[in-house]
Amino acid sequence: MLTQIFYFLFGIVAIVGGALGYARAKSKASLIAGGVSGALLIIAGLLSPSLPGFILALVVSVLLLAHFGRSFATKKKPMPAIPMIVLSGICIVLTAIAWFAK
Repeated sequence: MLTQIFYFLFGIVAIVGGALGYARAKSKASLIAGGVSGALLIIAGLLSPSLPGFILALVVSVLLLAHFGRSFATKKKPMPAIPMIVLSGICIVLTAIAWFAK
C-alpha cells in the first residue's frame, strides 16, 4: 500500500517537474519526459502490487536515476537532479522491499 501511494506521488512529482521545466526553460523534452515517466509511474501504482507494476516502476526509476545522476555529475546543478535522484532511490528500495515481501 505504501509503495503504491509512493508510485502515485512520484508520478505526480515527475509530471509537475516536467511542466515546470517547460515553463522555465521552454524545454519540450522536459515536458514530454516528465509526462511520460509520470504517467508510467501512475500506471505502475495502478498495477501494483502485481509483478508488472513492480517491474514498470523499477525500470522507470532506474532510468530516471541514471538520467539525473549523469546530469548532476556533468552540470553540478542540484535542481532538479538531487530530488529526482533521491525519489528514484526511494522508489527502487520500496519496490525491492514490496517485491520480496510478496
